[in-house]
Amino acid sequence: MKFVDVEALNFRSEPEVAPDNRIGVLHLCQPVSILDPDAAPGWVRISASVDGADREGFVSELHLRDPVSDGREVLLAATIAEWLRFEQGLGKEFQTPYSDFVGEMWQAIGMDLDGNDRDVPWSAACISFMVRNAAQTEPVYGSFKFAAAHARYVHDSIKRRFEGDETSPFWGFRLHERRPQLGDMVCRWRISPTTFDDAAERDRFSSHCDIVVRVKNDSVLTLGGNVGHTVKITEYDKTPAGFLDDTKNVFAHLVNRL
Repeated sequence: MKFVDVEALNFRSEPEVAPDNRIGVLHLCQPVSILDPDAAPGWVRISASVDGADREGFVSELHLRDPVSDGREVLLAATIAEWLRFEQGLGKEFQTPYSDFVGEMWQAIGMDLDGNDRDVPWSAACISFMVRNAAQTEPVYGSFKFAAAHARYVHDSIKRRFEGDETSPFWGFRLHERRPQLGDMVCRWRISPTTFDDAAERDRFSSHCDIVVRVKNDSVLTLGGNVGHTVKITEYDKTPAGFLDDTKNVFAHLVNRL
């Protein structure tokens, strides 16, 4: 088993690029079964789901990755599921059925709101929803600080790290302390500058977090809610040493402990 490691991967009937041999397009983090790892130079023969049916064909081996831990893969699957529900960023919060999906996220944290409540940011509700869905398979995620504001769970993750709380699914770190991996979270401040130390001391500040779904040489790709009124990919730079860069107001890194 491997996973697609690019936003869209052409799935072909033959191990060559030709205009008439495309079976379909596979999405980021989609699982595939390897049938022949040496089908042709640069190509692997796989089995994968296309439009609900299992098909066999060929993809470029450069765009597949090995599995990470089961716990991280569960969160990635839950995150990608929301991206797909929102048509990979094309479904807008104020349109049906996407407003209903936003309503599900709010209701999961006990708030009677929906995508038509345009003045209430739903990005933290979205992250909470993704983690809660992952908890159905990995119960450790159930101890996450589900909240309507990112600051609540960012502060909680930092606090529990300092306390050495082994039950916490995430621990908060400064940017230079850990290199980002799949299933981690990138945290950035909004409106007013916020530091890691600020977040360690209090749980009330304006912020946004996204879940890492692809790690590249110079950057990471993330998914989060209420990004352009949908669930959408954002790219964050890494430093030459491989840590998250502090551009785009990034101030903290939540490390997935599973």
